[in-house]
Amino acid sequence: MLLAIETSFDDTGLALLADDGSLVASELSSSVELHAEYGGVVPEIAAREHLTNLPTMLALMRDKHADALAGVSAIGVTKGPGLPGCLLAGVAFARGLAYAFDAQLYGLSHLEGHLYSPFFGRSLEEIPFPLLGLVVSGGNTVLYLVQCFGESEVVGQTLDDAAGELFDKISQRLGYGYPGGAKLEELAREHGSRPTRGELELPVPMRDSGDLNFSFSGLKTAAVRMIESRRREMEGFDAEFAASLMRSVWESIWLKVEQAAREYGISVISVSGGVAVNGLFRDYLSERRNERGLDFRFPAPHLAMDNAEMMAYLLWLKLSVRESPVPFDVESRLT
Repeated sequence: MLLAIETSFDDTGLALLADDGSLVASELSSSVELHAEYGGVVPEIAAREHLTNLPTMLALMRDKHADALAGVSAIGVTKGPGLPGCLLAGVAFARGLAYAFDAQLYGLSHLEGHLYSPFFGRSLEEIPFPLLGLVVSGGNTVLYLVQCFGESEVVGQTLDDAAGELFDKISQRLGYGYPGGAKLEELAREHGSRPTRGELELPVPMRDSGDLNFSFSGLKTAAVRMIESRRREMEGFDAEFAASLMRSVWESIWLKVEQAAREYGISVISVSGGVAVNGLFRDYLSERRNERGLDFRFPAPHLAMDNAEMMAYLLWLKLSVRESPVPFDVESRLT
């Protein structure tokens, strides 16, 4: 049995996987309601929640799956990237468990877990390497070139804000609170596919940068200025503005992905992270893929969010190639 622990941000996750890759048990606790009143995640509160949740969640798992839990021989824990206090809570707990179970302990990359989440349950032979991996979340927007398992290279990443972070900040400015992605999607759907008035057109970030990097701070500034100058005077502003904002983000991401696919001659793209849950984003990429013959792979919605199941799957893949554990520590800025 393989046990994985995920505490990189505000969600606490535990997952138990059998040696054939099948999911035995999964526990997830979200503290999003605790952070909503602050407009974002408060690191100290998130870390304390992990320390409270982990023993309780393990006890629940033991009550339901005592025999399976007793067979744990390897434990994987997220070592980064993430909030330092949150990562420390998970790593310290995992080290204690590894000692108690006499199990091997692996430090795992949260982003690598996202990267392979669209292929959950598949063996390495079933993953179509080489591929491009796009991870889009509240804290990260990263584009990987993946030649094979364990051989990946960052070819593009955000120079400032991540896409999900942009949505959270703009939602807060509009008064819809945190988290913001789902609310902005709801508003954008109200506007639908109708054209956007010219005065609500927003720039497409990094359109002509010539590289594969992303940047959303300039779009954030333009969006805030538009809210301040146009919102009071324009009827139906919020829905139309949300649609315009999302189209700018989707177009920016598409341009980089399409450029990378052309440069590296790769057609399979793994799209993961919390923003991959956004139905409008999925629809946009699905509409554009026929232009280039690209094959986008998305995770199941619950696997797109932070969770321990994808980390357990990553551990399973590492064990399938007989990767040995190495000493590690928390790396909050690990890409």
